[in-house]
Amino acid sequence: MTLLTIDRISKRYGHVQALQNISLDVAAGSRTAVVGPSGSGKTTLLRIIAGFEQPDGGQVTLDGELLADGPVAVPAHKRGIGIVSQDGALFPHLSVADNIGFGFERGAPDRERRIIDLLDMVELDRNMLTRRPHQLSGGQQQRVALARALGRKPRLMLLDEPFSALDTGLRENMRKAVARVLQSAGITAILVTHDQAEALSFADQVAVLREGRLIQAGSPQSVYLQPLDRETALFLGDAVMLPAVARNGFADCALGRVAVDGGHQGKVEIMLRPEQIRVVPDQSEQTYRGRVVEVEFGGATCTVAVSLEGVALPPIMIKTSSVALPSQGDRVRLDIAGKAHVFGNR
Repeated sequence: MTLLTIDRISKRYGHVQALQNISLDVAAGSRTAVVGPSGSGKTTLLRIIAGFEQPDGGQVTLDGELLADGPVAVPAHKRGIGIVSQDGALFPHLSVADNIGFGFERGAPDRERRIIDLLDMVELDRNMLTRRPHQLSGGQQQRVALARALGRKPRLMLLDEPFSALDTGLRENMRKAVARVLQSAGITAILVTHDQAEALSFADQVAVLREGRLIQAGSPQSVYLQPLDRETALFLGDAVMLPAVARNGFADCALGRVAVDGGHQGKVEIMLRPEQIRVVPDQSEQTYRGRVVEVEFGGATCTVAVSLEGVALPPIMIKTSSVALPSQGDRVRLDIAGKAHVFGNR
């Protein structure tokens, strides 16, 4: 069931077209990530959903209620939408308990119980209730902000780059924790982020914006493995692009004969993600495909640059395990896992 419908939303700031005919459905109980480069319009879209901005045209409908019809809109405080921002926006003079309970009736008999339940929900120790925000770590502050937003029992939760100020390891842990909390509470969420890996791991649906347009929306697997165009492919991660000739479900390219998706025929461009390519040491003249020209050790995942024999192409950059890592100068064979994605006829 669809909870949120964004229908042909447009927004202009002077001569700048921030959003142009954006349409997107968000299913109830799901998590959607909106990604795109700076200036793509993702923050503007979030602000329109929240009610902080009004669209020039188009509609926003939440659970059957029309929130915006062009510039005619329901005020933000009447929308039943929760927001967690990058800095958490906690009140520095209030304790954790009072931050979480902000907006609760002071004399409500269940106020204290509700605060404790919310603290438990975001997996914080109860001994933190009396602390002030400056006595918490960045991750703890974000959990308090999430608890405060959940306390309003929102129909929809908006997450505006809430993990970007956190260290890498903490960011991953917080992302997983927030996903657990939202899932257990059954709350629909929209995450705006500039971190592609974060979007792919957090969301059920990923929406890619570019220059104010919705380029592609779908499951993380589909947008990553079957991007609509080169720009989307490269934005979402490293990619190997090769010219090829496709016929009958296969393509002949610099890597040999590769299985491809779709029913394309003739000259095409194919895409492989680096993790689809496996580097195999090979001294055989019959199967030898390239030579290792550079090895970059990166711990669990390393980068190997392979120059293909007899092909006027830049070296292919391949992600591989540090186990049995080849050395510079080694002759190798490149094995392909899965299918290459075809962008279309050239």
